[in-house]
Amino acid sequence: MQLSAIFTNLNIQQPQQTRSRNVSSPRYIGNTNLAPLKRDTVSFGATCKEMGLNAISQGINHNTALKIHEDALVAQNYLHKQLDSILGDMVRPKSGKGALSRPIDIIRYRTKSAKSIREKAGARKLYNTKEIKENLTDIIGARIVMADANIKSVNEVMDRLTNAVNKDHLKVLEIENYRPDPLLDDEGNVKKVYDYASPRALGNLRDACLNKGIDIHKRDEDIPSGYMAIHMLVPLPNGFTGEIQLMGKDVEALKEVEDTCYKVKNGKHLEKQYAPVEKMLKPLANKEDTILRKGYMDYTRQAYLAQRAKEPRRSKQKDYTFMHIPESLDYIPPQLDFNNIYAEMKKCGFSVD
Repeated sequence: MQLSAIFTNLNIQQPQQTRSRNVSSPRYIGNTNLAPLKRDTVSFGATCKEMGLNAISQGINHNTALKIHEDALVAQNYLHKQLDSILGDMVRPKSGKGALSRPIDIIRYRTKSAKSIREKAGARKLYNTKEIKENLTDIIGARIVMADANIKSVNEVMDRLTNAVNKDHLKVLEIENYRPDPLLDDEGNVKKVYDYASPRALGNLRDACLNKGIDIHKRDEDIPSGYMAIHMLVPLPNGFTGEIQLMGKDVEALKEVEDTCYKVKNGKHLEKQYAPVEKMLKPLANKEDTILRKGYMDYTRQAYLAQRAKEPRRSKQKDYTFMHIPESLDYIPPQLDFNNIYAEMKKCGFSVD
């Protein structure tokens, strides 16, 4: 289906072509954060921070936030239709023939609530709808969760997206290829890399965008925390820019737990229902304990690599296990073991699915 036809069916105007962002692309060196991404990305977890009345009072009013949220739902509906037409036959059905032969477990969608938009706008000192739509790219998101996340399967998904760009069914403004630092040998040579997709598949997508007149920026980031995913920014109706994430199912589960750790580590508060989790993670909030912070990032990296190495899932299993704190890092408090954090989050009502 052509983009124009989809817009007609939704009774909305096509988004204007957006200029690509001029984002620098240095390799990340250092270890100051658990997941030091260059900008906020769409969070699908239930433990969003509470920024309080101060942030709300500095931004837009409730009616403006509600209107932005309603417009965002229209844009999310458009993104849903786009991805369903491009990747729908690669998504595993809940049951039935062929359920295990398809590489995508599920495609999730998320739009920020009016309250969350209002809080974020206040924190960023964004005072009108235009500023918010131009500066917040985490209002609308989709996450392609791979049940089988080997490079061959991910390349098939990336090739579908590239074909959609070639046929004007999709526009991509930016690609971010996040992966752990490469494994080096004793001489400093690269021994192993952890990319989801091959350079060929990522390069083809970038070339397809260039052929459509979009000077796309492809950023490769080595993330010392071990976080691994492919992020893409796409233009959407009503002036929004949405984000598409791609990652494996087991990696996604760890990301949701680690996101919670990241928020507490950086002085952010969790929703009230997760107060026991926030108390559990209190040692991470101590910025003076650099030994714990560095050790915890080492543990996080190893845990991400262990999740990536797991075999493709053969069922709709909804429970997860993670790497335990290794003996070499036994000074890390046991409550900070990802399995213990996950168990406590579940008691508070958390679920990945």
